[in-house]
Amino acid sequence: MLRLTSCLFITLSTLQPQVTGLEIMQKVDAQPDPRDVVSKTVLTLTKIMGVKERHRSREITRYQKYFSEGIFLSKSLIRFTKPADVKGTSLLMWEYRGNNKDSDQWLYLPALKKTKRIISNQRNQSFMGSDFTYQDMEGRDIDDDTYTILEEDELFGSTCFKVEAIPLKKRTYSRRIIWVEKERSIFRKVEFFDRKDQLLKVMTIPEVRKDGDYWTILKMVMENIQKPHRTILEVSDVQYDTGIEDSFFTERFLKRDR
Repeated sequence: MLRLTSCLFITLSTLQPQVTGLEIMQKVDAQPDPRDVVSKTVLTLTKIMGVKERHRSREITRYQKYFSEGIFLSKSLIRFTKPADVKGTSLLMWEYRGNNKDSDQWLYLPALKKTKRIISNQRNQSFMGSDFTYQDMEGRDIDDDTYTILEEDELFGSTCFKVEAIPLKKRTYSRRIIWVEKERSIFRKVEFFDRKDQLLKVMTIPEVRKDGDYWTILKMVMENIQKPHRTILEVSDVQYDTGIEDSFFTERFLKRDR
């Protein structure tokens, strides 16, 4: 009888529905977006020289607006406010719904009073000396990758799925391994591999907070494994659903000092 029960348990266990990598990412993507968000962030750039480290700090304000319908998925404006040598430098991004059109990006350099369009072969370049590329600054459609669950892992006191994401088209990264918190469906860590499939960068999200319906990333660390450098982003203030006008996200407004 015990043997029969054991066999029955094994059979029933194999019939239980198993979650897929795509379904995990769809749950992440299903997290509610605000209408808009304004955040103030401190960036700390660290050059590692053996046992010594050299730090530089910059402050930015980011404005982002989400669209529930139409061709746009979101529009965002990142503006440096401190220190004086980068103040006014701004990045404007338009992200489109679906994966048929790449996002548009424009960088404004106040010292030159010039707006530069970021073209596709520049997306893998560093954004303002940080460990984030221009490609990292934009979102990514879940349909751009295929997903495979590797295993489960403990991170920051929570159980996470480790999901491998491989792009359908050739990109800056050959693949990513993403830690998704099992209970709350949020990112906690991402490993980025270069085109030679060597580990290039590791991003961790050690601090998050729930603000109403929305998750706020309070701290993010991007560390370059191949170069002795890291970037830390720490949010000092965030406001949701403030009613930002669409005209805010234009090349004309990009040049304004506000």
